[in-house]
Parts: sequence; C-alpha cells; structure tokens
Amino acid sequence: MTQVYRCVVVLACLIVTVGVCSMNGVVLAAGGDAGKGKAIFQAKCVTCHGPKGKGDGPLAKALKPPPANFASAVSKKKPEAELLQVIESGKPKTAMVAWKGQLSDAEIQDVLAYVLTLRK
Repeated sequence: MTQVYRCVVVLACLIVTVGVCSMNGVVLAAGGDAGKGKAIFQAKCVTCHGPKGKGDGPLAKALKPPPANFASAVSKKKPEAELLQVIESGKPKTAMVAWKGQLSDAEIQDVLAYVLTLRK
C-alpha cells in the first residue's frame, strides 16, 4: 500500500509541476532543445515562415495558403500535439512538407521547442 501511495504522490507532483510550468509559459516540448531547434528552423523553415516565424519568408507571398504565423492568436491557441503532428506529417493542400524521415525524432522535438518560443 505504501508503494501505491508513493506513486500517487509522485504522479500528483508531476501533474502540478507541468500545470505550473504551462501557466508560466515554460516550453516543455518533450525535452526538445530550442537552441538546436532554432538552427534547424533557420536552415529548413525560414524561406517560408520567416526568421521570426511570422509567415513572412521570401517564398511566403507565392504560397497559397500562406505559411503559418507562429506569433498569431490562432497559432498560439493550437495545442503542442497539433504543431508536432504538422511538423511530422506536413499539412495537405499546403506547401508544408512532412519532416518525419527527413529529420530525426529528436530534431523534430527541437524544432517544436523553438517554434513554441516564437509564440511570445
């Protein structure tokens, strides 16, 4: 019984910690490194999304629909899981390609961590 109680306490502490961090804007992108993600973003994503992720890259005007603006109110409301899905699988009927298979899972998490910093 004591072991079950300890597990419940640890789980409760974890839930509280995640909740507090998310309320304070702390990026928890499954361990992704935003610094590494920035380098990948600059190499692979800037031409469409722009240097600050506002959807204003050099190719953006030619794209229909336009690339996502990560600083927009709409983007800020998207859950982390949805952003991850788009990075991994792309977005049909847009220029957003699937990065799964082109980037490692760790690199995708790094990009996600960086994209989440652009929401500010």
